[in-house]
Amino acid sequence: MADALGLAMDYFSYNQEEFLSRWLPDRAREISRQTTPESWRAIVESLNNPKQRRIVADDREQPNVLVLAGPGSGKTRVLVHRIAYLIRARRENPRGILALAYNRHAAVEIRRRLAELIGDDARGVMVLTCHALAMRLVGASFSGRANRLDDGKFQEILKQAVALLRGEGLPPDEADEYRSRLLAGFRWILVDEYQDIGPDQYELISALAGRTLTDEDDRISLFAVGDDDQNIYAFNGSSVEFIRRFEADYDGVTPVYLTDNYRSTGHIVTAANAVIKPARQRMKTGYPIHVNRAREKDSPGGVWAERDPVARGRVQILSAGDDPISQAQVTVAELKRLSGLTPNWDWSTCAVMAREWSYLDPVRSLCEIEGIPVQMANEDFSGVWHLRETQALVNWLRGRDSRLVMHTDLNEWLLEQSSGPLIDLLGEAMDGYELETGGAETSVSHFVEWLAEWTREVRRRQRGLMLLTAHRAKGLEFDHVVVLDGGWNRVGRGEDADAARRLYYVAMTRARETLALARFAEPHPLQDALRDSPSLLLRQAPVGLPAAAPELARRYRRLSLRDVFLSFAGYKKHDHPAHRAIASLSPGDRLEVRNGSNRWELLDRKGTVVGLLARGFEAPDGMRCTFGTVLAVVTWDRERSEPQYRDGLQCDAWEVVVPELVFER
Repeated sequence: MADALGLAMDYFSYNQEEFLSRWLPDRAREISRQTTPESWRAIVESLNNPKQRRIVADDREQPNVLVLAGPGSGKTRVLVHRIAYLIRARRENPRGILALAYNRHAAVEIRRRLAELIGDDARGVMVLTCHALAMRLVGASFSGRANRLDDGKFQEILKQAVALLRGEGLPPDEADEYRSRLLAGFRWILVDEYQDIGPDQYELISALAGRTLTDEDDRISLFAVGDDDQNIYAFNGSSVEFIRRFEADYDGVTPVYLTDNYRSTGHIVTAANAVIKPARQRMKTGYPIHVNRAREKDSPGGVWAERDPVARGRVQILSAGDDPISQAQVTVAELKRLSGLTPNWDWSTCAVMAREWSYLDPVRSLCEIEGIPVQMANEDFSGVWHLRETQALVNWLRGRDSRLVMHTDLNEWLLEQSSGPLIDLLGEAMDGYELETGGAETSVSHFVEWLAEWTREVRRRQRGLMLLTAHRAKGLEFDHVVVLDGGWNRVGRGEDADAARRLYYVAMTRARETLALARFAEPHPLQDALRDSPSLLLRQAPVGLPAAAPELARRYRRLSLRDVFLSFAGYKKHDHPAHRAIASLSPGDRLEVRNGSNRWELLDRKGTVVGLLARGFEAPDGMRCTFGTVLAVVTWDRERSEPQYRDGLQCDAWEVVVPELVFER
């Protein structure tokens, strides 16, 4: 009782520091935190890397931060924990935090991790792509834009959003007030993959942060995460120069480096460092990536040091013969060899990467011959919004009496549909929507708008050996990776001399457990950096490769809406047999292909012409089309047709067959 009375009297007699020192000497630091011990442990102490902790728990007021994070260093985790720290430890309003991701898949991943970390508090945080944010600022709609083939409009919308934020055309006082209304209380901006922004995204982020404003109180804190070594989208307008000028743009910020790699084995990390080291103007010179502390004593070959008696976990260079077909044979043979060394082999954890899609065609053909499950990362049709299946779902939703929809409603519709790959694709969309909304009931218009955005960047779940270009591999990781040779000496549009080296580095660092690099007989400057490395094993091609099956020379062309004559069925009356023939087709059905007098024709099994290709379509040089399959059936109508094609239309809405074509010599 005396202690209680003394505590009460001291509470009113001493200042806070004296009181805590007297009564809670061992807990003063804990009590000074504005969050629970459990929350502190989950957000800060769970980060075993001291550098990550310092970045996350930065208590400076409105700091600008640049984190240079190597591959596999946990950069997304740091960004998510930083947001959680602002909300739980700094008591910032979640609605004052904006996170910008390079694509919507990265945005979904940030939302998912944040929800797992802080639950419902995550819902107020706005996580968007730059395009999605610009659309909101100017009041544009994805579902409205999805009906148009010209994606160049999105660049115009970015420019409009920048003009609004800068108050162009308004007096200074009105411009500041208008900007404040648009930003709606944002205090913190976090940007992922800063190295991949282009000029329009750079201007948008600068306008958001108020980089050029003279009054510091009007600026917003900018937290950027990126890696100049992983800038690979110059062909798409991105520039490594924007991350390089961050220090000058934002008051001489000193970068923070994250170089602990939690993904790859020691041998893979060593080889990747050797490849990227010769690149010029690197921001991480002197900061090579390295395996994280917990794995420093592990074998550099990982579990495969003991499992594989040949490579022992080292990075392999595979002599791939002289052409893409022999390379495909060597690649598949190596993956089959590895598959025989473990009872737990799973093809859906493996990938084959190339600089260009054409080098992957013989790998696909060989896998199909040998019964290996295979998946092309470009197999997803670019016009998903226009699919027969997608529009059937949208029309069903809009035709219901209720203006609200739940995930259970969507699943019920899904169960009533005939099974197929595109229905499965919509099922993945619905799963993603449930994840993002927590299964809550939302308006139909909200779901339709979300679906329209989702269809712009479809990424299907992996169900077999993934074949993809190195550009498509960004943000992914696999247990086993083979990187094909071919095209690595090419400098693409807008690329600098080190662009191919950075791309090769990105491809290599997707591998967790094993990595093989194929090599033709000709010189390979990127692999020359690996000479004499103890992390490398040079493998000669198997003696006497088997005779290549004719199918290995096939080329596959997945056509887009621009490759087909969209008005073909629209020029025919509703009772024309072509409409019934198209309606009976499903993805995967075989098509015959005939080069007509002025257009290529698509015919079903009964010989009915079900589509025409665009006049400008041309077959690969020296090859003939042997057959095709239905890639997708899309809906089209008079409103979406170009004016010059409307006069001859015989119906207001119709379906269009989009094929995949197979060519042989």
